[in-house]
Amino acid sequence: MEKTVLSDSIRRLADSLGIDVLGFAEASEFEGYLLDRSRRRDPRLSLSGAKTIIVAGIYIGGLVLPSWDKSHLGRTSRLFLSGFFNDLVKPLEPIAAMLRKEGYRALVCDGSKNKGSILPLKLAAIRAGLGWQGKNTLLVTKKYGTFLALGGIVTNADLEHNAEEETDRCKSCEKCQQACPLGALEQAHVLSKEKCLSYLLQNDNFPDLAKPVIENRVMDCEICQQVCPWNTKHIERPLATAMTTSFQRNLPAWEGFFALPQLAKLTEQEYGKALGHLDTGIPFAIFHRNVLMAMERLQ
Repeated sequence: MEKTVLSDSIRRLADSLGIDVLGFAEASEFEGYLLDRSRRRDPRLSLSGAKTIIVAGIYIGGLVLPSWDKSHLGRTSRLFLSGFFNDLVKPLEPIAAMLRKEGYRALVCDGSKNKGSILPLKLAAIRAGLGWQGKNTLLVTKKYGTFLALGGIVTNADLEHNAEEETDRCKSCEKCQQACPLGALEQAHVLSKEKCLSYLLQNDNFPDLAKPVIENRVMDCEICQQVCPWNTKHIERPLATAMTTSFQRNLPAWEGFFALPQLAKLTEQEYGKALGHLDTGIPFAIFHRNVLMAMERLQ
């Protein structure tokens, strides 16, 4: 199939699947010191003969509990609640299936299985023209701010690649850097993971110096996103997408579930039953530790 026709077919299918933004990028090697020894540096290491990276984003700005500012309720992130904590997977499978039907190979990125995405998705999204890298290291877009969950497909189909990357529009703004309570963004565009509250909330070692800033957070942190000017309109009035509408229908159940005393009583089995579908891969022991720390800080 001719590349323009196939590219247009993929865009139409993506739109019907509820994917909010889509882009195509050349499947060439990425550069960066963090990628030098990583399989992620080159899409062709995952799929030989790869020609295109298809990058997709789904808007998650409306996935917020109105009561997050109440201290007796546990707070998490929009990404945690989206079900796309690692990569978009299921929404991309029909696109991969269509490519295979046309005789191409297609590999969907699935960080939950590979213990890390096979692509540097933020860099791929930038290459595909979807946005730019903010000083908080996240993808920023004019329409959706930082509130996009990302996924990707590596394929040997030769599609219409983006030719021009988006201009960095953060300019002199340093709000995300100034807001980070542990100084994880001291250097713009570089994240010090060992100082990142989100990272610490997902791993075994939680230093004492970080405990005073946890507040009511039980998993993940959005402090740098909450202060980003590109997110202001989404925080005040999220876009009315299909995913936002579906989430808001379930708000009463979510609100009751995240009461800190209730979270503290969850068994490992109950944790898996209630949150396992979100496919975060975060062990119950770490989640439970975070809940107890949040309760202790707010007493």
